[in-house]
Amino acid sequence: MDDQAPRIVDNAACWLAADLEARTDWCRDLTGDEVGELLDALRHAGARHGLRDLAAWTAADFPLPRFAAALDGVRRELVDGCGVALLGGFPVQSLTKDELRALWWGIGLHLGTALAQSSRGDVIGDVRDLGTGITGKAGRGYTSNVELGWHSDAADVSALFFLCQATAGGSSGFASSVAVHNEILRRRPDLMALLYEPFPVSWQSNEPAGAQPWYQMPVYGRVGDHTACAYVSTNILLAHRNAGAPPLSAAQEEAVRYVGAVAREPGFGLMRHLEPGTMLFTNNQTTFHLRTAFTDTADDPEQRRHLLRLFLCLPNGRELPRSFAGYFGDVRAGAVRGGYPTTATAPVFRTT
Repeated sequence: MDDQAPRIVDNAACWLAADLEARTDWCRDLTGDEVGELLDALRHAGARHGLRDLAAWTAADFPLPRFAAALDGVRRELVDGCGVALLGGFPVQSLTKDELRALWWGIGLHLGTALAQSSRGDVIGDVRDLGTGITGKAGRGYTSNVELGWHSDAADVSALFFLCQATAGGSSGFASSVAVHNEILRRRPDLMALLYEPFPVSWQSNEPAGAQPWYQMPVYGRVGDHTACAYVSTNILLAHRNAGAPPLSAAQEEAVRYVGAVAREPGFGLMRHLEPGTMLFTNNQTTFHLRTAFTDTADDPEQRRHLLRLFLCLPNGRELPRSFAGYFGDVRAGAVRGGYPTTATAPVFRTT
């Protein structure tokens, strides 16, 4: 049953930075055998369909007889554990960008269902600086180089594959949005009550055809013993300016800003500078992530910061609060939901 009343939530997704640093079950390097199996799967799928026709690939085309068990563990950690999983050490320098893109797609096929990340229909998002910024009517963080404060993406899971790091900056952070929820409820129950109510959120020019350019959704909601979060502060704070949404009240603006302020306090966030070859998975309903600003000075575009991103629904995904239905649609456990509506007639496998 969906119970919208805020209350302290105590489960595995509620952690502080020190808790995560003391554990090793959520992060590890790939073994040599696992790397070999991934390379074998890539060769198998490439021989069957080629590296360009990714839309034709199925999980069976990318066979992972042993590594599939590790991906099952990633899914369990994301949903029933801390909400973060990290696999490091893939030798990205041994493959071309096209091969890395195809390999990431094959891994995603085993994890869940990929969603469009913009109205362009890009089911593999290229996270790199395309000069878009984040404050304009169509600004998106994944195509900018500015700092992205604590936020969650519009999908159950964000999966990032680090191909190349920036000359300077570009560090990643993660924090439990459940722990932040509990802290706000202890300190400012008045603000938490507001955070369970709908806010106007800008579509950032990705609205469905014929829809208004903003929608309504709370920052927090709860189903039983589990809290879910949906938070991109700029899309709320700028919805009036960018999308013509009703202006926020002073109390609403304070509540939205307070979420980020608490997450930034010492002890909540864990920072990492993740090397090329790292695969990072975060559950957006229970985990915030952050990226520091970065600078690229390499003349060769292939040497500039570049990540591949998937938005995924997991077959073991939890039920979402009914109040999230305005954006996610189907809130049932395991449903395919989130991402962005697109006019593309076929999946697009790169962001341009």
